[in-house]
Amino acid sequence: MFNKILLASDGSDGALRATEVAAEIAQKFNSELTVLHVFVTPIPVPIGFDTPGVEFDQDLLTRYAEEVRTAVERRTNHILDDKQVNYTQRQELGHPAATIVKIAEHEHYDLIVVGRRGLGQFKSLLLGSVSDHVSRHAHCPVLIVK
Repeated sequence: MFNKILLASDGSDGALRATEVAAEIAQKFNSELTVLHVFVTPIPVPIGFDTPGVEFDQDLLTRYAEEVRTAVERRTNHILDDKQVNYTQRQELGHPAATIVKIAEHEHYDLIVVGRRGLGQFKSLLLGSVSDHVSRHAHCPVLIVK
């Protein structure tokens, strides 16, 4: 039923719960599972750092971004390794929701699994959520895990 599953993970608690569910589905259907980490952009430069004469350590920024990426992968992979699920991993840079939808459609995934982010009602109204956008725009079923 689900030959290809795309798990979108940002390392949050909700994403980790989604990882557990995706692992169970992948085991049950012997599915190909891809873990997708979408990073918005390199960390934004604080106001003032783009001012002439102000030094900014790009290497420090790059190392910090790498540490974040490694931490996200480690948290997600730990669950999948414990459940002995075969998976591939992928990192992309871009808008998370749009990137998830685009990859799922272009690479013919049968299911997208995402965690539900716990934004408050006010923030959700202003910002929307990745899971909401994905569920509205994806070409395939989307499982949102609470």
